[in-house]
Parts: sequence; C-alpha cells; structure tokens
Amino acid sequence: MTLRRRLALLYLAATAAFFLLSALTAVFFFNRGLESLADRKLRSTADEAADILAAPGPFELERVRPRLDRFSESLDGFFVSLRGPGGDLLYSSDPGLAALRPPAGAAVYTRKRISLETVRLQAGGKLRTASVFLPGVAGGLLLELGLPLPSPLRALSAGSWALLGGTALLFFLAAGWAGWAIAGRALSPIDRIVEVAIKAGEGDLSGRIPRHRAEDELGALVDVLNGMLAAIEAYSIKMKQFASNVSHQLKTPITVMRGETEVALLGKPGRAEAVAVLESNLAELETMTRVIEDILEYSRLDGRGAGRPKEERLDALVARIAKKAAVLALPRAQKVETELEAVSALVQAGKLEQALLNIVDNAVRNTPAGGRIILRTRGSGGSASVSVEDTGPGVRPENLPRLFERGYSTSGSGLGLGLARAMVESFSGKIEVSSPPGAGLTVRILLPAVTAQNLPSRPTE
Repeated sequence: MTLRRRLALLYLAATAAFFLLSALTAVFFFNRGLESLADRKLRSTADEAADILAAPGPFELERVRPRLDRFSESLDGFFVSLRGPGGDLLYSSDPGLAALRPPAGAAVYTRKRISLETVRLQAGGKLRTASVFLPGVAGGLLLELGLPLPSPLRALSAGSWALLGGTALLFFLAAGWAGWAIAGRALSPIDRIVEVAIKAGEGDLSGRIPRHRAEDELGALVDVLNGMLAAIEAYSIKMKQFASNVSHQLKTPITVMRGETEVALLGKPGRAEAVAVLESNLAELETMTRVIEDILEYSRLDGRGAGRPKEERLDALVARIAKKAAVLALPRAQKVETELEAVSALVQAGKLEQALLNIVDNAVRNTPAGGRIILRTRGSGGSASVSVEDTGPGVRPENLPRLFERGYSTSGSGLGLGLARAMVESFSGKIEVSSPPGAGLTVRILLPAVTAQNLPSRPTE
C-alpha cells in the first residue's frame, strides 16, 4: 500500500473517529439534558402528590385513590405508585409499568429527601424515577413517580434512517476524497525529490528540486537536499578535473619513457646510449612516484581525524625543516635562508612539517638555479605565521586561486600545495599565497599563537 493511500485512510479514520466521538458526546449531553428536565418535572410532581397524601384526617387508601387517579390522569406520561412500609404495592397508575420497575431498596425508606435514578426497563427504554419517603403518612409510605425518557433514535422512521445513512455515506466519501487530495498535496515534494534523485542516480547532478513558498518542514528538507546536490555536483566536477590532471601528469612521463625505449630498441644502442635511456626513465619514474605518493597522502588525510593539536615552538620546528630544505635545494645550488622569531602555536607538528616540506619542494622546483628560498616565523598579538618565499618567476594573479586545486600545477604533481592546505586546515590553520609581479611566490601559514612565558632562548641553527 502506498504512503498516499495510507495517509488518506488515516485521515478518513481520524475524521470518522472525531465525528463518532462528537456524536457520542452530543448524545451524552442530550440525555443529561433530558434527565435534568425530567428531574425538575419529577420534583414538582412529587411535591403535589405529597400534598394529596398528607391531606387532613386519617389516611385511607380508598378515599385517596380517586384523587390519585385524577392526579395521574392530569400528568403527561407520568406514572404514580405508592408502596407500604413493607414494600408492598398499594397503588399504581400503571401496574404493568410498575411491575417492570425493580422494587425500591430498603435504604430509600431512611432518606429524608427525594431519590432520583434512571432505570433501564427489560422491555427496552429508560425510566427516570423519583422516590420520596413520607414518614408521617400511615406509618411511612413510599411515593414513587416515573417518567419515561424519550429516545429520538427510536422514533426515527425507516425513511429517516435511510436518509441519515445516505448522508453519512456521502460524508465519508467526501472525507476520503479530501484525505486523498490532502495527502497528494502534502507528498508532492517527495514526488519531486524522487524524480530528481532518479536523475542523480543516472549521473545527472545538475537537477534541483523545485521549492514552493507554502512548504515548511518538507521545504526545509528540499533546501537541504538541494544544497547536498550542489555540493556533490561541485565535488564531482573537482574529482573529474583532479582525475584528468593526474592522468595527464602520469601520461606524460609514461609517453616519454615509451618513446625513448622504442627508439632505443629500433637501433643498436651502445652502453652510453642505454645508460642515458635508463637514467631518463629513472627520472620519469621518480616523477610518477611523487605523484602516486601525493595521491596516497591525500587518501590518508581524508580517512583520519584531525587529532589534538599541541603547543609547539614554531621557530625550532622551522629550523629543522630549513636543514631538510637545504638538502632539497643543493642540486640546484639554491640558498636557503631563515628569519625566525621565537613564537609558539597550537599545531600538529607532523602535519605542519609535511605541509612546509611540500611548500618548500614547490619553491625549489620553481626557483631558478642559484636563487633563494627564505623561511620566516612571525608572532603578532594572538596569531603566529610561518612563510616560505622564493625568488622564482611567480604566478599570475588570475592563477593564484587555483594553486591549491587538486591536480593544478605549473610543474610537479599538482598535489603538493593542495595537500599542504588540507593538512594545515585539519588543525584550524589557514594558508594564503601572494605573488607580486617579478618578486616570486610567498606562501604564508597563519596559526593561533600561544602566549608563552619564559620561552627558552632562540635555537641555534
């Protein structure tokens, strides 16, 4: 059974239950109203009958009977009965009805006031009765009055019942149609969600779920799903670009290796030519190894938590990295310089070191032979920074925002700077770049500083 059908049936059941409860409540209060009206009539009639029985002189049933007959005949629907001290029936205006009524209990004879109750007769129907004990009349008599309570439903004719049943049927049909329409309107956003989800499953991530102003909770869900679709689409585009760039980065060295190997096999290379081909292939393999290592590092970074940062001396950390940077710069005769201020920050030392090495590696590859690479630490107020500057050609302003995209590169694997940013942001740091025309590239890492007292002296390099 569909959700729409279940909701329509639930609406119909709730409507039926509401009207049934309303009908029962109306019948209850209607009966209470009838009882209240009957009670007022019974009290008034009981006072009149008591006056007849308490007439001056000794009580004689035969003398009182004509007066009781006339009194009961003047009443509309009442019956009057009189019982002796032992409960025996002395008089009744309707013996048949009196016989159907259960005899009063002994407790009634001890009450000083009128006793009212509703009696269900065996023949059907209800009888509202009033029992009044008259202790001063003939040693104590019990006056009983009865008034049948009308039942409007019993008075309905067959035609009225048919009309009532037809009206109820039409009402429930209308309620069922209304429930179906309301459920359809309420579930229309879900139909739109399913339609867009099917297209997304087929690969079309550009679709969005239409949103109507009148929608509230489901409208909020639509907004969330649209945002999720937009994020998935953007991520999918980035991943396609990333795969394309990485494929290009791997395809180029493979093409070079294949071409050189095929040329060597066509001829009869001597030892020198074979060594040259092998050395070229080894260089290309190193390039591919660097790309693969960066991809693996990305996957490790995406699969582990950020961990808990610790307080670290940035100047000491950068001093150690400068020594490794000097090794990387040695083949190109580049000079690595440091300008370090004593400053501490909350970082993950391992990730920060890997990020800085990636940035330094990028600077080494893009700085001409004999150039300079400068590592700096600075502390100002509540922040600290580590920067890496080079004297290379720099980057055009329009290309600066793309430096951290996975796969984008002017040299290398195209993953180093993006990986560096991911590592720095994993412990709440920020990374920014700048490249004044002709002044190289500066990569700056901003970190929350730690106010440290009695810091040890600046480490020696």
